[in-house]
Amino acid sequence: MAARKTDDIDSTSSNDPADLAQAYRDLARGEQTAAALESNLSNLENKLDAMLAALESMTNDHSSSSISGAKDKAENEKAS
Repeated sequence: MAARKTDDIDSTSSNDPADLAQAYRDLARGEQTAAALESNLSNLENKLDAMLAALESMTNDHSSSSISGAKDKAENEKAS
């Protein structure tokens, strides 16, 4: 079987300066979009952390008041 001769240059690639410039612009726009998304995700994470902290604080306050109420009820039952 004869070996197939291959070209060193891929016919689908283009080294046209206009194509390279467009590729660079596309990459730069992609980087900007990625940076904006990262910033938005950081802001969202901070908001979620604040909401979680507030919820945990409310839960802890509610739990401690429930425990206090249960102790008062137990003491009242002992006194009766």
